[in-house]
Amino acid sequence: MILVSATIAIALPAFKAIGLQRKAVDERFQVTTALGNLAERISADNTWQTLSQEGLKKYQTALIDQLGLKDPKVELELVENEGPAVNRQVRIKVSWKNTYDDYVDPVMLTLWFYQMSPVHEKV
Repeated sequence: MILVSATIAIALPAFKAIGLQRKAVDERFQVTTALGNLAERISADNTWQTLSQEGLKKYQTALIDQLGLKDPKVELELVENEGPAVNRQVRIKVSWKNTYDDYVDPVMLTLWFYQMSPVHEKV
């Protein structure tokens, strides 16, 4: 009886740790999947000309509602880069609090939009 009690006393904290790790992996998978879906939606809804920081705000609110995580922080930023290949980037960054009320390392995704030259644009 003592041996069984000692074994259970040792195993219970290990099972709790495994459960917390599984929850963390599940949350990260959920966010990664949601960001992939959001990236597809942004790409389908926008072109080089229609992409704006104001337009990204509607996606931010929808993503926060969809995730259902503890105190999520969602950042959607539009960055324009000049140079030989003019492009716009949509940077998406999501972080949330874990079981211990610490913010986890963020999940980040970057979408690239390139301006097509007049020769390549669709008519």
